[in-house]
Amino acid sequence: MKNVSCELLFFCLATGAALGCLLLLFRVVRILFRAGKFTTALLDILYCCLCGAVVFLCALAVDRGRLRLLQALLQFLGGWAVVTAFGPFVSGIALRIRKIFCRVSSFFHEKCKTFTSHFHRKRPKSAKIPEKSQKKRKKPKKKT
Repeated sequence: MKNVSCELLFFCLATGAALGCLLLLFRVVRILFRAGKFTTALLDILYCCLCGAVVFLCALAVDRGRLRLLQALLQFLGGWAVVTAFGPFVSGIALRIRKIFCRVSSFFHEKCKTFTSHFHRKRPKSAKIPEKSQKKRKKPKKKT
């Protein structure tokens, strides 16, 4: 990397931007599938492993396996630019898609329920005897 050229700078920025797009893709998956803490942790670990592999491969291509500060900074800058520019837009679109999917699935669920209601066995209502309330009555205060 002693001879820094524009191609190398662009290559490092592009790999950082690709990692930023990968982060946004994982964010969309988390939003669409309503991932919990465990799934979010797994996705974060997978993302970190993929980032490490990409940075290592980029270091092999740029400077025979040595990671330089300029490469790391340019990749960070590319990823930060993509996430900052497209992050709110992608999250909003994913939330809208999830909302539309929920509405469509509830619509079809209601329609299918009317067609398949005769297949479901209705449970008889149990006759429960109302019990006395468990609350204790307040004692009247004595006037003195």
